[in-house]
Amino acid sequence: MRVLIEIHEGHIVRNFLENGLLERLTERGAVVMVVTPGARVPTFVKRFEREGAAFADLGLITYRPRSRVEVYDFALGKWLCARGLNRLRRWSWRYLAEPRAAREGTRENALLDQWKPDVVVSTHLSQVYGRRLIATAHRRGIPTLGNLNSWDNVWKGLWVRPEVITCWSEHNREEICTFAGYQPEQVKVIGAPAFDAYFAPDGMWTRAELCARLGLDPARPILLFATLGQFSQQIDETNPFEALLRALDQGLIPGNPQIVLRMHTWSKDIYFKHLMSHPAVTLSRFETYVPGLTWTPTRDEVILLGNLMRHADVVISPGSTISIEPAAFDTPTLVPVFNEYMPEVYESYFRQTWLNQHFGRLVKHDWVPLARTPESMVEMINWALTDRSWYREGRTHIREQILGPLDGKATERFVESLWALK
Repeated sequence: MRVLIEIHEGHIVRNFLENGLLERLTERGAVVMVVTPGARVPTFVKRFEREGAAFADLGLITYRPRSRVEVYDFALGKWLCARGLNRLRRWSWRYLAEPRAAREGTRENALLDQWKPDVVVSTHLSQVYGRRLIATAHRRGIPTLGNLNSWDNVWKGLWVRPEVITCWSEHNREEICTFAGYQPEQVKVIGAPAFDAYFAPDGMWTRAELCARLGLDPARPILLFATLGQFSQQIDETNPFEALLRALDQGLIPGNPQIVLRMHTWSKDIYFKHLMSHPAVTLSRFETYVPGLTWTPTRDEVILLGNLMRHADVVISPGSTISIEPAAFDTPTLVPVFNEYMPEVYESYFRQTWLNQHFGRLVKHDWVPLARTPESMVEMINWALTDRSWYREGRTHIREQILGPLDGKATERFVESLWALK
């Protein structure tokens, strides 16, 4: 079996290559071609090279930006599905957009002519990288598979439309059918490959082991503050953390807690520099970088993050995916949605970007507490430190309805879904 798979972002490397995807495929006798910018980086190739695996870069990041027709098709597809016209959406893709995407895929056609795969895989459907590759393969009668990278990606829209999609949970499956026009039998629930390392036997540390690695005191409370990421240059993301340190200095949080500042890879260190030197703060982040792929966490880095969420006493995160991941470990979590410097701007940004989209379900059902002021944030932290069962019912719903299977076998199920297409 010849498998062609495109990987164009570093966190997708974390999801699949770091979880042994190439080993699982080649051990079954598959020959794998990975289309990735990492093919140009010798250290990347050396890390993952093995017999039966090859790497190539088609330059899909810069090659032909989205055409006007592609943008129209994307908007039309969302409009049709919003009105329940799913059959018409499937028709418009199959007979209008897909043929055009295939015609425009000059490099993709050349690669398929040369390599002749049995299956073609796209790993990030809300990004455009694999659009023409998948369209070209399908027009040639080659089976196609895609993975929904994250829980919020359906809301962002699917630029790539393979025959079969794998996703985190039954809730994701419902969203894909409702908002992208797929039929239920085309969508397979596998869980999140990104979480596999969290639940591997060697990935579950004791609290003492975690604290020894980070220089923390296991007897003192651990507050994990995970930043959102500087997605908008004009939006300040430091204020909730500043308010947390202020409360700590004022003695408003008992137990002499230590704070782990978990920096999103898109957060700007320089913006937090004046806060990082606080004696209660320990810095943590993904550190591995690959040119062309950007942040590319190793399995060891993922295991560290999993244990931070597992052993934190409270997690504070203003809307990142880490606002739901701690539910996997039943760790109390709260979401600050305030900014003392720009309250109107921040509220509008959070509402438009989060509350009106994927995050709205969590708020509607009260599955996570929102801290709308610094005072309420402190009150919630103290409540969670006193009673770990606080908001447990909400975390249970998140775990069961959004996170999907949490057994460390999502990558294995992805391989099974791929193999079923041969």
